[in-house]
Amino acid sequence: MPVSSSSLPFLAAILALGAAIVPATAGDKTLVWVDGGGAYHDTVQKRVLDPWQAKTGIKVVSVAGTDNAKLRAMVEANRVVWDVYNGDNTWGTEADGEWLVPIDYSVVPKDEIIAGFAGKYRVANMIYSIQLAYNTDKVTTKPSGWADFFDLEKYPGKRAVMDYSAGGLFEIALLADGVAPDALYPLDIDRAIAKLDTIKPSLVFWQSGAQSEELVGSGEVSMVMTYNARAYDAKVALGLPVDYIFDEQILAAAYLTIPKGSRNVDDAMKLIAFAVSKPINETMSADLPLGPSNVNASPSAKMAPDLPSSHLDMPYAVFDDQWIAENSKMIESRYQAWKSAQ
Repeated sequence: MPVSSSSLPFLAAILALGAAIVPATAGDKTLVWVDGGGAYHDTVQKRVLDPWQAKTGIKVVSVAGTDNAKLRAMVEANRVVWDVYNGDNTWGTEADGEWLVPIDYSVVPKDEIIAGFAGKYRVANMIYSIQLAYNTDKVTTKPSGWADFFDLEKYPGKRAVMDYSAGGLFEIALLADGVAPDALYPLDIDRAIAKLDTIKPSLVFWQSGAQSEELVGSGEVSMVMTYNARAYDAKVALGLPVDYIFDEQILAAAYLTIPKGSRNVDDAMKLIAFAVSKPINETMSADLPLGPSNVNASPSAKMAPDLPSSHLDMPYAVFDDQWIAENSKMIESRYQAWKSAQ
């Protein structure tokens, strides 16, 4: 497969990385795991990779910093040096199939994964969500869903939203407008925009999770749509006047995939199976407010109340990642046109 011109800037870095981590001999056992970095990266090392190495004797080099374009470039150049790629919910749908190895569900326990979170090319290892968080100094009556996020009379103050077209903004608008969580897709963009227009002058757009914490924690905004882990961090780690609800959360996941061209597919598949197995998958929540994807997992009792997967008795939605992938250009175009309109 030819390399696209947009992929060329990545190739020098890919080759340099390959020289640094490819085993010296064919008999060496070394896998390369890639994830998003930060506290999640540290927890994966501690809870998944170190136990795997101790059990199997197979070394894993852990790389922080996912990059979908770089992965595509590796595959197209036939220079794949990554084996397990731990991406977010935007990656690994069938739209990305030409760059990925199908998951072997004779090895990976599909029947143990929460329904809807095991696909042809990816399997979830941790569940997170988009949720409503609020400043407890500004909001004294607990909100009960996204309709309250849009109710500026009952809940005065500015609102902060993610500056990302596929991050859930249209979804929360539709939920606030009365669309049932299981009837969101295909998204009615016109209806969502009409709802967003009702609070547009009061919106603040955030570009990073840390910024979302600061906006709501400082009281600059009364409410924010944010990642559940960021809301938890603001409240617990930073001690800010912040609380959050799980009503009408939108579930997403961190997904494990294998790049096509990996020279260690069999071992990579076994590592994925290990990562999503009950005894390993349930340990991740001891460090982070991320829910296990394995239905048999028993997460940390201390963390359980703050996990998205502990609140599935409440109304919740799930991102339709396949539909979003197939319509991403349209979604982005509509979002940018709406945002720039006066």
